[in-house]
Amino acid sequence: MEADKILDLSGEVCPVTAIKTRAEFNKLREGETLKVVFTSKKSAESVAAEFRKNLVKAYVDGNKYVLILKR
Repeated sequence: MEADKILDLSGEVCPVTAIKTRAEFNKLREGETLKVVFTSKKSAESVAAEFRKNLVKAYVDGNKYVLILKR
């Protein structure tokens, strides 16, 4: 699934991941999607929980955890 924007948070941990995801998500226009990439499973789970109403897809790609969020 292609996304309108990509936010690579590899190597980052909470709460930085949540703060950066929220900041980037707020820049999206209605209907746009954001692909967020994590290396921390805990961070991915935390952000997924925070954005559960906007979560389109969550998956693992190798050693990366990926969320697709839609505004």
